[in-house]
Amino acid sequence: MATNDASKLTSQGYHAYRKANDQVKGAKAPQGIDATMALTSQSDLKVAFEMLDVNKEGTLGKKQARDFLRCAGWCLPDDDLDAMLVGQLTSSGARPSERTKWNLKMLTDLLDQNQHKENSSVSAVQQSLRRLANNRAKISRERVLEFISQDHDLTEADIDQVLGAVGMGGAKLIDCDQLAAKLLDRICNPPSVLEMHELGT
Repeated sequence: MATNDASKLTSQGYHAYRKANDQVKGAKAPQGIDATMALTSQSDLKVAFEMLDVNKEGTLGKKQARDFLRCAGWCLPDDDLDAMLVGQLTSSGARPSERTKWNLKMLTDLLDQNQHKENSSVSAVQQSLRRLANNRAKISRERVLEFISQDHDLTEADIDQVLGAVGMGGAKLIDCDQLAAKLLDRICNPPSVLEMHELGT
């Protein structure tokens, strides 16, 4: 009898553990997208943190912390993400002075503090793409490449992979509204490892 009770408790504990670890902790889905944010459970975010922590220090600098927030589904500009990082409350309710490093608990606490904050929206991304396209409905691949060339972290291969992931690989002229909707939908539903491998070949 005692063995059965212990087994039941162990089973209940495991299910509670799985439920806590499978609970979505990421950003809200962008406005205009009818989806929930996938791959943002506690265990998913732990994997993302460990991948970003390339030096295995247990902490991330500001750029990597921004990348972590993006892994959690936040589709916001750097300045907005920095404001989230700097504006984080400590456990005592105070705001930290100029913090430069974040550990996993700090970042997951930050996600909890911002769980009701609105994410970006399809219309905002559409407007940004149209501005980039000089108020035209379509944007050329060359214009996108010209824009991302200002960011040394992105390459032409990265853009090809992104366009491939949203089903627009090889397109020379891209519809701004469709691209915005497909990008944000893909953020909610990231490609699998197999899909990424196929896109990279």
